[in-house]
Amino acid sequence: MGSAFALACAFFWAFAVILFKKAGESFSPIALNMYKSVVAMALIGLTMLVMGIPFFPDVVPRVWWILGLSGLLGITLADIFYFSALNHLGAGMVAVVECLYLPSVLGFSYILLGERIGILGIIGSGLVLCAILVGAAVPLNDLKPGIIRKGPNLWGLWAGCLAMMFVALGIVIAKNVLDQVDVFWATFIRVTAGVIGLVPVVLCHPERMRFVRELKFSKAWFNALPATVSGNYIALVLWMAGMKYTTASRAAVLNQMSTIFLFILATVWLKEKMTAQRLAAIVLAVAGAYLVIFNS
Repeated sequence: MGSAFALACAFFWAFAVILFKKAGESFSPIALNMYKSVVAMALIGLTMLVMGIPFFPDVVPRVWWILGLSGLLGITLADIFYFSALNHLGAGMVAVVECLYLPSVLGFSYILLGERIGILGIIGSGLVLCAILVGAAVPLNDLKPGIIRKGPNLWGLWAGCLAMMFVALGIVIAKNVLDQVDVFWATFIRVTAGVIGLVPVVLCHPERMRFVRELKFSKAWFNALPATVSGNYIALVLWMAGMKYTTASRAAVLNQMSTIFLFILATVWLKEKMTAQRLAAIVLAVAGAYLVIFNS
């Protein structure tokens, strides 16, 4: 079940990335992060009310602190950097930068949790990573040496790398806590902590009035709202469930399949050409995911 949740998370996140890229044309990274976090918090809270899940369960304070820190790292910081990278680099190049998520989770889970993925898991992880690099190799040609040394692309690369490091660390430190609590409650606490962390960022930012204007209802909501429902409600809950019911290492490999799903969605939805390069990437990724799922 954990593997199924992690794969489903990858699909819904890929769908959300396309819409978030469109929404980023009207929202700044901080405003978009605040928007999707508040909407996600409301949706998850409503789900908990309907399902009768208590907002204040009988857990030790340590659980609250760990999930809160996880939210600050994985939502407040990671998403600000991620949306900034998406604006500066575009979805194609961000797909390459997202490759850092997999080794980051594998590294943190080995150091903090003592997880080992096994020989078949290592081979499968390598296939998935190679698939992403093969499928997204063309955008790398856009980064000419003169552009990399200075300008917005350099910041986009740094922002994307920081985003992947923060999101990986944020979920790994929460892994052991997830085994003790309800998935929806844990997700709600993380998102709430992310919103709380964003409040001083918005209030102290010199462009705070611009953020307020961006958050008013506009046509941009037609992209931001479905992106939030798919990426920060459905995918986020599935992501937490995947981490809860399987190892962090295995879930990370399957989460990385979002890039492959992004290639497929771009072909079906955006009518982008399915090249031999992308087809090879899909075959490699499916083989890698198979090895990871059935790795004993």
